[in-house]
Amino acid sequence: MKKAKWIWVDEAERADEYVKFYDVFECAGDKASIEISCDSNYVLYVNGVLSGFGQYPDYPHYKVYDKIDISGSVRKGKNSLLVIVWYYGTDFMTYVKAHAGLIYEVTDRDRIAAFSKRGTLCAAARDFVGYEKKLITTQLGFSFRYDSRQYDGYDKPDFRPAAFAGAVEAKGISYTLYPRPVKKLLIEDMTPGKPINGEGRIFDLGRETVGFLHIKFQAPTGARVVVSYGEHLNDGAVRRIIGNRDFSAELIANGEWFEYTNCFRRLAARFLQVDCDEKIEIEFIGIRETGYPLRVTPFRADTPLRQQIYDTAVRTLALCMHDHYEDCPWREQALYTMDSRNQMLCGYYAFEEFEFARANLLLMSKAQKSDKLLPLCFPAGNDVPIPFFSLIYLMQMKEYAQYSGDLSLLEAHLTLLNDIADVFIGRIDETGLIPSFEGYWNFYEWSDGLDGIGTAGLSNNDFYSANQKNYALPLNCHAILALKNLNEIYSLLDRTRKIPLGTIENLQKKVFDTFFVAEKGAFKSFSDTDGHYSNLCNALAVLSGCAAGREREVCRRITDGGMNEATLSMKMFEYDALLQTDAAYAGYVLDDIDKLYGHMLRQGATSFWETIKGEADFDGAGSLCHGWSAIPVYYYWRLLGACLESR
Repeated sequence: MKKAKWIWVDEAERADEYVKFYDVFECAGDKASIEISCDSNYVLYVNGVLSGFGQYPDYPHYKVYDKIDISGSVRKGKNSLLVIVWYYGTDFMTYVKAHAGLIYEVTDRDRIAAFSKRGTLCAAARDFVGYEKKLITTQLGFSFRYDSRQYDGYDKPDFRPAAFAGAVEAKGISYTLYPRPVKKLLIEDMTPGKPINGEGRIFDLGRETVGFLHIKFQAPTGARVVVSYGEHLNDGAVRRIIGNRDFSAELIANGEWFEYTNCFRRLAARFLQVDCDEKIEIEFIGIRETGYPLRVTPFRADTPLRQQIYDTAVRTLALCMHDHYEDCPWREQALYTMDSRNQMLCGYYAFEEFEFARANLLLMSKAQKSDKLLPLCFPAGNDVPIPFFSLIYLMQMKEYAQYSGDLSLLEAHLTLLNDIADVFIGRIDETGLIPSFEGYWNFYEWSDGLDGIGTAGLSNNDFYSANQKNYALPLNCHAILALKNLNEIYSLLDRTRKIPLGTIENLQKKVFDTFFVAEKGAFKSFSDTDGHYSNLCNALAVLSGCAAGREREVCRRITDGGMNEATLSMKMFEYDALLQTDAAYAGYVLDDIDKLYGHMLRQGATSFWETIKGEADFDGAGSLCHGWSAIPVYYYWRLLGACLESR
């Protein structure tokens, strides 16, 4: 942007604040575009028409702007511009706290027609009730309350001149702006909710749906309308409160019919529930779906069940793709390495999509911490670090290069990849193994003994120290896999090998000597106990080469049962270990998918769950739409004979 400056309503900034900005500009014709960025989120109207929404999730040191074609909304002559900005101002696992502000520049062909500056008209957006800081979840952030009594059409003379954004322009802070690396989201017509109870307060959307709340209602002036949303019904109602989570938004009535869409907060739901202490009439309520523009690759499975599984898995993937990959659109909307690795592999086949994956990997690269590892989520102001999730990043980067043929990310971030590898190499102690990390969450999967949770109610410091396992097989195996991936990356780049082969071989031998129990024919999970055996840990032993010469024996233990089963998120490691050992396991893998995913479909799933326990898991907070569970897409393409052209 050439002339634009960062502005705000004044030099102060307050968490959960809404501000509206107004401008007028002249167009010589009917062609115009706008470049725009803000902290934290925006909705854009041109001549009263919704013309854009959704700030890309970024960092203070990596600010992203949108370039939006507004030709469909402008006219020759005078035009109006309205931007409403919602400033979060609080760290979440989906947002890094930065300074409030807006910057924009409108271009009429090659002429700058308007730009943000000191004196741009602005005012508090009073219809959005600010400063309440009502949490949905600690991952997702704030919900909203909208007061329809305060809606004025944004044409009343309450505007005043804006100031430079107090913590940005006025203090000389300069942001480098980067173009949005992915496409803008689409917004669809409303998916209406169908009333399913006699009182007309619970509405069924028909399937898992993600997007913006849209409602037309009438209630007495000042009446408080609570809209709860959820993926299932509990005791005949939407489960609004789950622990410290509150899955609801609020509207305040103005006594007249009022139609409203909130384009700030994306909701995920199958069911909506409306509660009001006074009489309320609802003409319609539903979700305007928002999704990433995708082209689905045609696929024909060999059985009707597998076709239904495939189609549902593809929908699950799409529901978990917005500005970046999301673990689940209902509870978190957060980007993780582990989750997105599954999503990327599936997306390469389902959508032949590489631009989106690249942008996610780039976003992750911007978050390296002082300890040289990556945080749990991206972008995230709150962090609960899991060591092996950083190792997954090397796997993702290698796989992206292999599938896309694009080596530029590897070239640009080789230092970061080496840094991560060096952290784990540097932790190899006198035993020849990598001990568990102190002060980190030593998580491996959501199953007993591997979740790193242990006793509930501990403080953070006690939590981490109380759940240490001196040496964990999955951590060491993931480290070996990461080092192998780094060597493959060097080969792809045609460079000299970085990791000495002896480092990997020594780790493999130490893992075998420490964790393999001959009489069990399997690897135990931890060095200090003989009582924990899992399919995941044994699969990792196979994949990492630690089970060399014993692969078939270990795979028989996996398929015979008796060990802790791998959860849906980690089934990829189990399936890959089996298939790497013997291609004849293809039948077992397909049958296992039939069993697990057929069960979810028989329970009415319209997208695939976080774990096989469904909503009952995590004390009632289990997600019924989770991107990591879309893995049938990958295995159907791999095992049923269809494949992408080699790239």
